[in-house]
Amino acid sequence: MKKHLLILPVFIGIIAFSSSCRKDPQEIIELITESEAAEIIEDAVADRTSGLTAPTFDAADIVTAYLNACGQPGDTTFSKSKTTGVATYNYVFGMDWLISCTDLGVPQSADINIEGNGNYSSPHWSGVQTTQGGLVFTGLSPQETAYVVNGNYDLDGNLTGTLRKVNPSIDCVISMELTNLLLDKTSQKITGGAGTFTLTASTANGQSKTLSGGLVFNGNNTVTVTVNGYEHTFEW
Repeated sequence: MKKHLLILPVFIGIIAFSSSCRKDPQEIIELITESEAAEIIEDAVADRTSGLTAPTFDAADIVTAYLNACGQPGDTTFSKSKTTGVATYNYVFGMDWLISCTDLGVPQSADINIEGNGNYSSPHWSGVQTTQGGLVFTGLSPQETAYVVNGNYDLDGNLTGTLRKVNPSIDCVISMELTNLLLDKTSQKITGGAGTFTLTASTANGQSKTLSGGLVFNGNNTVTVTVNGYEHTFEW
């Protein structure tokens, strides 16, 4: 009888430990707080994870190279890969573009469409994603020092995170809108601009959570994300 009394607490402890390690879909969704959402958006924006800024810089190079190709559509496909460091990525991007000009051949705007797919890993999240965007570049005149970029960029995929000793796996859809992003033509750095985003995280069992917020490009190589009053600033 004494042996049974000794074994029972141990057995109960094993059950409790096992239960604490399992996370149901609702618990996973509750882990996606404002701070976790801000980190996901950081990865979706930062150049080091081949986020939004990476294809934007590539699009700017295309605009510069084809500035005088008025009305001539173009397209290209290229790969981007980084295999060392705290953040890595491997993506393939496709872009098509059209430079619009006046009747006198003066460039006015450039429309860039972007499609991509690949994977990335950062200190807190890793994932496999597809991307799609449409960017409009103005400020094409040689007298203007910066391109002005407006448009949208979306990411859709599956992310795995390391949060509070668990590794939640979520389907994640991110939609971003850019407003007057300033890209210096000489330094190829972002010197200003803003944006908004919506992030929807879903589990395989149908639980979901949506968070929205804003982006401010500060002009000092940093971006500030705001989600329900929570602010997170990072280097792009």
